[in-house]
Amino acid sequence: MKKILMIAASVGISAVVHATTINAPSQLVGVNALDGNNAYSWGISIPLANGQVVTSAEIDFTGVTLTASGNSANTGELFTDLINSPNPGYQYYVDGDKPGDFFKTIIASKDLTSIGDQVFAKVGTTFATLSYLLTGNELAALNSYLTANGAFNIGIDPDCHFTVGGLSFSYTLSPSPKTSVPDDAVTALLVVIGLAGLEVFRRQLVPVKVKA
Repeated sequence: MKKILMIAASVGISAVVHATTINAPSQLVGVNALDGNNAYSWGISIPLANGQVVTSAEIDFTGVTLTASGNSANTGELFTDLINSPNPGYQYYVDGDKPGDFFKTIIASKDLTSIGDQVFAKVGTTFATLSYLLTGNELAALNSYLTANGAFNIGIDPDCHFTVGGLSFSYTLSPSPKTSVPDDAVTALLVVIGLAGLEVFRRQLVPVKVKA
């Protein structure tokens, strides 16, 4: 009986929750990979099954170093955004290293969600990890972009030049709390639990029949 319930629980959990990590295109990683004269976008496709939503998501930079600065203060700045766009893969735009977030100048506010604005105090400043955990309105925006296009873009605008050791996007898919019709995995779980209940009922009846 315990085995039946354990199997039921594992089937349900593994099927309705799906965690994935995607690594950035090679053009966004390496020595001086982010050139301040450009802004970059990374398009990611996440097909959502009926009733699914992204319940957690995180953007992770590792080993980010300001290698050169174009201003007298010797500082640098790195902007990160979510963009409502179906464009896949890697793209870049020339912005001439203008200060500020380039994407705010070309994309309507309804299609842009700012995620991070990290200032680097001087050339040589390194962040071993630079992570952005999406919450609240950010997750809501991500899900709305995916519902509209099945994809979204991460926009990265470096003011000055940066080396990047690694960049990834991680997310978890789960059933929407608004879903009223159970999916296949939930249905299977309910069936197994129901059978387990019948087995308990049968075992309780057997001794009574023998004594009679």
